[in-house]
Amino acid sequence: MIDSSWSRSRAVIGALVLTPALLLAACSGSESASPTSSTTIVEPTSNIALAPFAGDDLYATPDPIPAGDHGTLLRYEEVTGVDVPGGTAYRIMYLSESLQGEAIVVTGIASVPTADAPDDGRPMITIAHGTTGIADECAPSKEPERSEFTLVAGAVGDEYLVAATDYEGLGTPGRHPYLVGESEGRSSIDALLAARQLPGADSGDRFATTGYSQGGHGALWASQVAAEWAPDLEVVATFAGAPASETDVVLTASARIPALAGFTYMIVAGFAAAYPEADPALFLTEKGVELLDAVDTGCASDTFAAVAGTPVNELLRDDAGSVEPWKTLGKANNAGTEKTNDAPTLVVHSRADETVPLVFSELLLGRMCNNDQVVERRLIDGGGHGAAAIPAYQQAFDWIDARFAGDPGEGATAVTDSCPT
Repeated sequence: MIDSSWSRSRAVIGALVLTPALLLAACSGSESASPTSSTTIVEPTSNIALAPFAGDDLYATPDPIPAGDHGTLLRYEEVTGVDVPGGTAYRIMYLSESLQGEAIVVTGIASVPTADAPDDGRPMITIAHGTTGIADECAPSKEPERSEFTLVAGAVGDEYLVAATDYEGLGTPGRHPYLVGESEGRSSIDALLAARQLPGADSGDRFATTGYSQGGHGALWASQVAAEWAPDLEVVATFAGAPASETDVVLTASARIPALAGFTYMIVAGFAAAYPEADPALFLTEKGVELLDAVDTGCASDTFAAVAGTPVNELLRDDAGSVEPWKTLGKANNAGTEKTNDAPTLVVHSRADETVPLVFSELLLGRMCNNDQVVERRLIDGGGHGAAAIPAYQQAFDWIDARFAGDPGEGATAVTDSCPT
C-alpha cells in the first residue's frame, strides 16, 4: 500500500521543508484557494437542522455558530486539485470547543477512499500538522498540496479515512493557541469525527494519530485526550516525529537562545489566546508586547523576521519563563505527561535535527516510561529537521499498518519498548 504512492509523497515533502529553521513550516502566505464545487451543509449528528449555506467561502464563520456536538460536520467541499490516489479529498468545517468551553468552528481537510469499505469499517488516521504560523492565511487546508495531509493521504488514502485539522484559530476567528496541547488534541479528534460524516466514509472506530514537529506534540495530545473526548473510538497507534514536546524548556531557555525568539512569540500569543490568566506583559517587556501583533501577519517565517532584529533582552523580561502563570502553563503543555491508553507510541527523531533538540524526545521518553506507556524511540541518521520527515513518516506508515492488522511485526514494524525493563 505504501510503495505505490510513496514517490508522489516525496515531491510533497520537498515543498514542505523549504525553510529548515522552522518547525516544518508549510505556509507561503497565499490567500484561500477557490472552492472547486459548491459548499454543502450536512445534517449534524445531533439531528439539528441547519439553514442552507448560501455563500461561496467555506472559511466564513456561521453567525451564529450552530448548536451541536463537537465534531459535527458543518460544511464540506470537494478539492479536485489535490492528488489522493484511490481517494477523494474534501475541505471541511466542523464544530469544536475551546478550553474555555465556548463553541467554535475549525477547518481542515480530509479524504475518503473510493473503494468499498471493509465489513468492520475503514481504519482512520488523524494528522496534527507542523508549525505554519498563527495567522488565518497559514491554515494548511488553504494550500493542501504543501501540507502533511497530501503526504499522508497520498501514501495511504486508498485504504484509510484521513483527517487533518487546521487547528483552532487557523483559518477561523481568534488566534491559534500555538502548542496548547489540549486545543491541538481536541481539534485533531474533532476533525476525525467530522470526516466520518463525509459521503462514503463508512468508517470503523479504530484510529491512529500522527504528526511531525508541532504535529508530533499535537499527535501525542490527541492520543491523550481521546478517551475523554471521543470515548467511542479506539486509539490503535500514535506516531510523533521530532516532537516539540517540551514547551516549558522553550519558554525557560528563550532568554538565553536568540534563535528561539520566533517560537517563543508564537507560544506567548497562543497561550494568551487559550488562557485568560496568561498575560503577555508578565513575560514580555513593553517593547516585546508592542511587537506581539506580528504573529497576526504572515506566517511563521514572517514572525521570525519581525523579531530577528531586536535583542532578546529587549523583548523578554528578566524573569521570563520562571514567572507565574507562565511557568506552570509551560509545564502543563508538555506532551506525554500521563498514560491515557494502552496503544503503543512511536517516536522518530533525526540525530542531525537542528531545530528540535534530541534531548526533547529523550525527556519525553523518560516521562512516558514513568507512566508505563509502551513507547519506542528511534534515532535515525541523515537529514536535518525537515528532510528527516520523509524517512520518519515512511517508518510510521509501515508500523501503523502492522498495528491495525494486529500483526506483532518484526524489525521496523515490530512493537518495541524503549523503556528500561
